[in-house]
Amino acid sequence: MQTVRKFLAKDGREITIRPAQPEDSCAIIDTVRSNANERSYVLMEHYGKDPASEREYISELDTAKNLLIVAAMDGEAIGCLAALQADDGRRAETAHILHVGLHLREAFRGQGIGSSLLAYATEWAVEKGYKKLEANIFTTNKQSLGMFRKSGFAEEGVRKGRIQVGRELIDEVLMGKML
Repeated sequence: MQTVRKFLAKDGREITIRPAQPEDSCAIIDTVRSNANERSYVLMEHYGKDPASEREYISELDTAKNLLIVAAMDGEAIGCLAALQADDGRRAETAHILHVGLHLREAFRGQGIGSSLLAYATEWAVEKGYKKLEANIFTTNKQSLGMFRKSGFAEEGVRKGRIQVGRELIDEVLMGKML
């Protein structure tokens, strides 16, 4: 598999998809936080809260069974995708599953970048022998739900009232894609 890919977004800008490097730590945090600021319920479970811990996370990630890629424009990360083996591979029953999380800066949405990140991750997962991709998406994120569906993910269930924002309880859609 080609580890670095270049393509033109729908608006003609050149985008590069490549494995994340420790130097991407600030841009990854900024990308995830840009989503968190507009939707305060985005969870930062796997991302460092500061550049040093994010650099450490990237450096220590087991890339034989996990994937962390960035979409970059002019050398700056504008999006990222993590595909992490279920249960850190500790359970044989779930070792065939990758959990996918995708973050893209708002200014770059609707340009085919998220779909390209998912396509890259899908190809990588097939090459590594994974059998299934899973994603959890809040029902308020209609654009992401549409993108995942378009990429072949199907709804497998809904967690009602999964997260509370102010007084509102928001549902989470569980999606999966068999490979």
